[in-house]
Amino acid sequence: MQRGNEPFGKRSTPIAEFKSVEEQYNKGVLSKRRERNVAIYVTPLLAVGFVVVLIFSPESRALALEIGAKGIELGRDWLLRGLLE
Repeated sequence: MQRGNEPFGKRSTPIAEFKSVEEQYNKGVLSKRRERNVAIYVTPLLAVGFVVVLIFSPESRALALEIGAKGIELGRDWLLRGLLE
């Protein structure tokens, strides 16, 4: 009894995928065409791994604090300018 259309079962989704298309015609028009795509699929396992790395890395925590402080500073300036006008 076959479960799906694939002969060897269900294929797992890839983490990253690279697609490339190159076409070149001379007499039949379309002189040159180049198309490249990179797709990164965020799976639950990849997301958990990324979060764990960000939590335990002191550089990422420092960067997050810098971005948060800059955001608070810009928001405060924007709010005060809005109240003055």
